[in-house]
Amino acid sequence: MGYEEGYTKLLTYKQGLEIYQKTKRFTARYLERFRDSRLIGHMNDEARSVPSNICEGAKRGNTKAYLEFLGFTRGSLEELKRDYEELKRELRDGERWTDKDRKGKRRIEKEIEKELRELPDLVYGEDCMLGRQIRGLEAKAIRDKELPQGRMIKRVWKSARDADRRFWAKAKERFGIEKDEKGIRRKKKDTDEDKDKGRDGEG
Repeated sequence: MGYEEGYTKLLTYKQGLEIYQKTKRFTARYLERFRDSRLIGHMNDEARSVPSNICEGAKRGNTKAYLEFLGFTRGSLEELKRDYEELKRELRDGERWTDKDRKGKRRIEKEIEKELRELPDLVYGEDCMLGRQIRGLEAKAIRDKELPQGRMIKRVWKSARDADRRFWAKAKERFGIEKDEKGIRRKKKDTDEDKDKGRDGEG
């Protein structure tokens, strides 16, 4: 089917390698070798499994197996994203990187803040791309009669629904954009006119 020859050209594979390399660098540079040994191993394993599962799934040589391994990949991405989000919370709440005697503390904290903004976004982008790749392969599996059509329709519907939910949650968090009950996209932002009306109504 050609998967085994072409997977290295896929953007999902290339970005998976980038996530792995950047995660290894982050854990080596900013986590404590002994205190965080389990977390370091866990995060590195999660990141490593992203390109590894894409590779292994492609090498299986059939669409059904490929889809299964891409599903494993998305599971690893979700775990990695949760780890990054927890580190972000710990930084915000002062539970980590709080040694006041450390030289260059503020400079290092700014570096960590930047990494903890960019890396979860990279993981989220990879998850979205994998979702599109999976939907394309699922359609191919239906055409090739590798999986029952009814089962595949349910999987496609669930995958699309989950991807839509994740997209709008991220859009609301990052950009203040929401989807209302009528499906209209809007920015929830007070205009200058609204602010003036609020001031006029005071007292």
